[in-house]
Amino acid sequence: MDHIFTNLEDLEVRLNRTRTWGGLENEAVYGPEGPVAEDIGAPGGYPFTRGAYSQMYRSRMWTLRNIVGYGAPEDTREGLAKVIENGGTGIDVVVDPLTTQNIDPDHPAFEAEIGLDGCSLPTARDGERLLDGVDMTRVDVAWHWALMAYPMSAAIARRKGHDIRDMQGSHMPDMLQQTLCGWGPSLFPAQMAHKAALDAIEYCATHSPKWALGMPQAYDLRERGLSPVGEIAVGMAIVKQTLRDLVARGMAVDQVAQRIAWVSTADIDLFEEVAKFRALRRLWARTLRDEFGATDPRSQRLRIACHTSGKSLVYAQPLNNLTRTAIQSLAAILGGVQSLEACTYDEPIGVPTHEARDLAIRQQQILANECGVAGVADPLGGSWYVEDLTNRVENEAVALLARIEEIGTLKAIEDGFVESLMDEYNLAYQKELDAGERIVIGLNRHRPNGPEPAPQRFFFDREGTRAHVARFRQLKEQRDQTLLRDRIDTLHAVARAGGNPFGPMIDALVADASVAEVWGVVRQAQGLPYDPYGIVHSPFDKLAA
Repeated sequence: MDHIFTNLEDLEVRLNRTRTWGGLENEAVYGPEGPVAEDIGAPGGYPFTRGAYSQMYRSRMWTLRNIVGYGAPEDTREGLAKVIENGGTGIDVVVDPLTTQNIDPDHPAFEAEIGLDGCSLPTARDGERLLDGVDMTRVDVAWHWALMAYPMSAAIARRKGHDIRDMQGSHMPDMLQQTLCGWGPSLFPAQMAHKAALDAIEYCATHSPKWALGMPQAYDLRERGLSPVGEIAVGMAIVKQTLRDLVARGMAVDQVAQRIAWVSTADIDLFEEVAKFRALRRLWARTLRDEFGATDPRSQRLRIACHTSGKSLVYAQPLNNLTRTAIQSLAAILGGVQSLEACTYDEPIGVPTHEARDLAIRQQQILANECGVAGVADPLGGSWYVEDLTNRVENEAVALLARIEEIGTLKAIEDGFVESLMDEYNLAYQKELDAGERIVIGLNRHRPNGPEPAPQRFFFDREGTRAHVARFRQLKEQRDQTLLRDRIDTLHAVARAGGNPFGPMIDALVADASVAEVWGVVRQAQGLPYDPYGIVHSPFDKLAA
């Protein structure tokens, strides 16, 4: 199996046809005769409305991704291999909700949740099993994980003998979206979440120059309940607050911004999503240049990583979701994203089957090679409708962003203003569904008559998960307790003093600490309970004093 991941290191995906299906040759870019309008620009040039690069997918195709995560590390590794075998061009790992919340798999309250909707990954040794045979200095591993993905990756790299300065990969350090989108202030209070993001970005930028940052994690913001306008406004508010505070720490904006990729979604309204991506790039470029003084074009040129909308998918007649994800993927490509993950049609049912993952990959391959959409940069540029919609999306986003910043970004999150925007959007959406004003096939119109055949479900051997938990418990007994305690003491001291704890977090993970132990100690140092659920007592209780 190792050769699959080795071959990925040197994979180069390029567009092999620039003519139409009927044989007409296309130029790389089209625009109006004469000077191009200043607010539109040209692809690859400021303000990047028309795309991040001059020839877009002619020079480099988008990264075709498919997230994988279930069961024990060995299970997920097998799933990753299947994705690569079928043409995926990136390794994308999603961890289970317990690992996301920094809860260990031996927590007594969540046994049934282990390895569901993601991989259980409590220790660096588990990470080594997952990435066995993967050279982390040559293969870009993308983690759908906010807090511990970077320290876990750095610990794995160090255990493999790599210098973390050479480590490639990416993660999503936007902890404020964790506060807003599911875990809530009891797990991640806004001030604590924001500091964690600042610490992560500062440490990555200083110690791992090849590491990329998925910031903001606007996908979850949209799925929680925001319009395209809301995505831009809330996401930009989070980014601007983060950049301001990093500059206050002494970092240069060009040191950080060029490594950021906006994590976005593409929903079903094709033209609105295309306009959103174009408006977002333009607003980003202007903000970075005019407000933050960024001089490096790589800082002004926003990269976008996109995942189609899981929220838009419908349980009834799930094969209809293939149409939805194809339209959403097309919107992302027309909008000029650099990385794309297409949902599987069966996500409303459960963990995607391997067949569904294959179809999601084939869908992108068809879009890349058969329909001509990749042959021209910004093919909708100059459309009266698209240009007008781009302007309207940007203008409304700027107005909403001003409202948030007038309140103060952190205060708007802490006081519930941002959540009220999400709740109001969701309520209006539901009212439109109930009234039939908004039609969703299979949900409120054209529903199937009679019972449907039971959908195919994905099952994995839970025996492997039980063995994984047993192995985890055994490691906790057999590890070097003296070394572990020394690393934990250092971590607690740094966190309690208000320093950046990411270096000591990596050291502790190298010494076989678990994610719950590492983050629990940081919580203790900041005066919070070790276990946010109040069930597990800290094995390091004396640190609370």
